[in-house]
Amino acid sequence: MPTCLSCKREYLAGHFYCRNCGADNTAWFAQRNVCSRCGADLKAGNPKKARCPRPGCKAEAVISYQELPDGRLICRQCGSDNTDHFTKLGICPRCGADQASWNLDNTRCPQCGAGGTIAYHKENICPYCGADNSGARALRAQGGGRQLQRFFVNPVGILAIIFALGPLITPLMQGKLGLYINISVCTVLAVFLSCLIVFFSYSLKTPFRSYSWSRRVKKGLRPPLILIMVVALVAALALALLFIATYKDEGSSKLLNSLMYSGIFIFFSLAFALAAALQYVQYLDSEMQLPEPIFAHEDRLLRVIIESARQRLDNRTRLYLLEMERTHTSGAKILFAHYSDPEYKTTKDGKIITVQEERKTLVVADEWGNILSLREKGVQRLTEIKKPPETAVQAVESQ
Repeated sequence: MPTCLSCKREYLAGHFYCRNCGADNTAWFAQRNVCSRCGADLKAGNPKKARCPRPGCKAEAVISYQELPDGRLICRQCGSDNTDHFTKLGICPRCGADQASWNLDNTRCPQCGAGGTIAYHKENICPYCGADNSGARALRAQGGGRQLQRFFVNPVGILAIIFALGPLITPLMQGKLGLYINISVCTVLAVFLSCLIVFFSYSLKTPFRSYSWSRRVKKGLRPPLILIMVVALVAALALALLFIATYKDEGSSKLLNSLMYSGIFIFFSLAFALAAALQYVQYLDSEMQLPEPIFAHEDRLLRVIIESARQRLDNRTRLYLLEMERTHTSGAKILFAHYSDPEYKTTKDGKIITVQEERKTLVVADEWGNILSLREKGVQRLTEIKKPPETAVQAVESQ
């Protein structure tokens, strides 16, 4: 199953999700005898319980149609003959939709009512946070070879490879450097660590993107990648100048010279590998348009946390947001209120009021919307909501 790059949750590929509420309506659309506009069952449709299709006439229900002895169906309100309309195959008897004209990308969600062309998207929309993973799907389609090429086939990527493999030429300089450094130690150490750095820089290209976004919302010291790259580049240049100036001095340590020589290649590899990673991160954001991490969008983060909290409490529970505070890890502390069903109470002075039991719940979630803790805060209390309808008042008074 594909994983949403925004909230890190897996979702089923090839399904139809509503952009508005995230409902999975695949099975609903797959049922070919169900109208995609109103949900009517075409097999069980009853013309006597239909809506008149004539423009301007909204007659419906059993009394709206009169069935004549010859079998014709006449609208009682406007008198139009709708026999052909209801007997034509493929016509929904409730809304008049033509089954042949159904468009899965232009329907209404049966759960929340969202409609229009943008209401549905097959496979690429995350049903949890609503992020569009079209760019992620295109990125997966590229394959590892294309991504590797995009990362390294550029000036900084090529320089990273050159400095990672550069120490392999050290044995050829045995005559010039053999008296001052340990050739075998420098070659093995520099090549191993430089290649390891370049490999991990490529492997962490997606986490580097999340790190760059996290700097915008997370608290604390989080240096930008470009600053780390500059520090590594300065360190490499400083080691190179120091090595050139001191490696022939009398009394210089062969071990220290070997470490400085190896460090030159290691720090240059780190600097250019980070530069390649930065360039790749910009490519993912600007050209591939990958969805931003969920912690960078409070609305999507709140949506995921609310849905998770509802599943923990009761799917029918409606949560009301009271307070929200972002944590230092880019997560959130959210205080919700939820209420029981209304009850009617009689006060001491004989007044009838409508009350609900109010509960408050404190939810703590991480930056990806995963709930870390959920606990009730405060004590339960009854709150008055509004004056009940007259029928309800009469019901209470009659008791």
